[in-house]
Amino acid sequence: MPKCCSSRAGCSCVVTAGPGVTVDGTGSTAAPYVVSTDAGTPTPVQGQDTATVHTSVGGAGTEAAPYVVSADVILDPDPPGGGDNLLQEGPDGLFMECEQVRGCLTAGPGITYDEATGEIAADGAAGAPTALEAGDTATVDTTVSGTGTTADPYIVSADVILDPAPPGGGDQLLQSGPDGLSLECADIRGCFSAGDGAGYDPSTGVITARPSTDAGNTVAYGTDGGLLVPLPPSVALLTGCGITGDGSEASPLTVATGVWPYDCPVDDIGGVVACDSAGVLRSEPRGFVAAYSYTETRDYPNLTVPSGFDQPGDTFTTTVTNPGCRPALVWMEREVDVDFDLPPGAGAAYGHGGDEMIFHRNTGSSVEQDFHVQTTKAFGLADTLQVGETRDLPFAVTLGRGVGGATYNRIQIFIRVLLIGV
Repeated sequence: MPKCCSSRAGCSCVVTAGPGVTVDGTGSTAAPYVVSTDAGTPTPVQGQDTATVHTSVGGAGTEAAPYVVSADVILDPDPPGGGDNLLQEGPDGLFMECEQVRGCLTAGPGITYDEATGEIAADGAAGAPTALEAGDTATVDTTVSGTGTTADPYIVSADVILDPAPPGGGDQLLQSGPDGLSLECADIRGCFSAGDGAGYDPSTGVITARPSTDAGNTVAYGTDGGLLVPLPPSVALLTGCGITGDGSEASPLTVATGVWPYDCPVDDIGGVVACDSAGVLRSEPRGFVAAYSYTETRDYPNLTVPSGFDQPGDTFTTTVTNPGCRPALVWMEREVDVDFDLPPGAGAAYGHGGDEMIFHRNTGSSVEQDFHVQTTKAFGLADTLQVGETRDLPFAVTLGRGVGGATYNRIQIFIRVLLIGV
């Protein structure tokens, strides 16, 4: 507040009371301003009811008469279900006791109900009896007696049905007595009879072996009750080639064998002896030797002999198959003959698969026509030919060292194969 009052001039300030405020005094030292709210207007308070609570507001909201807010529960005098309202209001509040709700219950079929005490109990005699009927099957006859009440309860019993005429046409073996069903050994013994080689007593059920009484039969009962065939008298056996012994314990039948005369052990290198389908002893497959020969001649249009060493010329191929039952060693002999045309001073060479076999130079003064020399080489293959295996045997003819206009016009080869199965 600006300074507007003094001891000499007095107070020139104006103080005005607003809503809810009172101002007393003149602003002097003897009568200063006094601002208070005692004379203010109270805050408005109203009660708002709901469907279940009624709210009341009393008093004026002043210090002498403050507001008093209170609420009362609203109890529906006509509940929507049409019955009586069970909630009650007393001086100490709302209440609902057992006595008030017991009238809501009544007894149905089979039930007793005491409204004074609220006791509920089952009453079997009050309801209709449970329906119960007997159902028979092909093997059981079921009977139901009684009415199903406490005084006359249902009694269910069953009797087994025994077929008096079984479908097979025989007698019924099952028996029914006062103590139940029964089937004894004596009842079933008549179901069996003795066939060939057997004896049977239906009165005891004993089954025995029945040896033939024909002459020559040696089957008998031994001391232990079992069947016994006595050994025939000992007879010396006659043996043929390759068999020794007479079949006795002292001299059993054995195969006659020689003495193994080799340094290598028989277990490692010995052959096999086996029986064929006719029961004849057989040794291992016999060894075999088979020979094959192949030849081919090819003509060429006077081709120049290459100048290098062992250059490709032409390749000839045949095949061989092992026809035996043993792996075979392949021994092969190859021949080749090449026709050269050599002007004076010309030279040429040919070989077997990179191995030069011959070189020839014309040292004369005239042309050598169809000069040729036949060469041969024999060798064995490193790998044996397996049973049934077919293998290609290629033969590559090489040419080289051609000089002076040397040409070739024909190559003739032979491939001869010897298979040795051991």
